[in-house]
Amino acid sequence: MTREQAIAEIAVSAAALRARGVEAAYLFGSTARGEARPDSDLDVFIDVAPDAKFSLLDLAGVHRVLNEAIGRKVDVTTRESLHPKLRSEIERDAVRVF
Repeated sequence: MTREQAIAEIAVSAAALRARGVEAAYLFGSTARGEARPDSDLDVFIDVAPDAKFSLLDLAGVHRVLNEAIGRKVDVTTRESLHPKLRSEIERDAVRVF
């Protein structure tokens, strides 16, 4: 899947994700860098709206929405959960979807 295809696939779920408290979604990793292989998963991190009551169950719901919409493995995390040593590199390579 190309970066453009991945962005389009994630964007289709924007309304459902916003309804769950997601303020923004970003594609990162090999697909965002244009280095994905046919078997590559999609890596997504999200920003949660400041006023949202967001829990681990909500994150699981976001994961389910994206997996069902895209039909391939999607790894989802929040910006706050990015590994501290990798965060700046991930944010630099990330592509904002919405």
